[in-house]
Amino acid sequence: MAIPTWVWPGSATASGRPFDQTKIGDVSEAFGVLSNPIRLEILNAIYERESPISYTDLRAATSIDDNGKLNYHLRQLNRYIVNENGQYTLSEQGRRVIESLVVTEDGVFFDQ
Repeated sequence: MAIPTWVWPGSATASGRPFDQTKIGDVSEAFGVLSNPIRLEILNAIYERESPISYTDLRAATSIDDNGKLNYHLRQLNRYIVNENGQYTLSEQGRRVIESLVVTEDGVFFDQ
């Protein structure tokens, strides 16, 4: 089977510029992290708040009952959230990602 030229290292995109392998890696990692519905639920719960949210309030705002499960997914989201003194907010990267994925002209793409 032939390898499509658009995935071959050093090949050009439709714009004629070569792919930036670092950016491709970052995007791939983001898709991996964000492919889990629980993580999207956590990001959405933080995004909907105008102020930082505590761990207890975050747990109450999501469907996650198990502390261990919540802690695991919070660790997976470390690039996208900031924890300052037990108060969670989105990092700049987290805000950009969630807004590019779930915010439409009519508001948030999905509700809990």
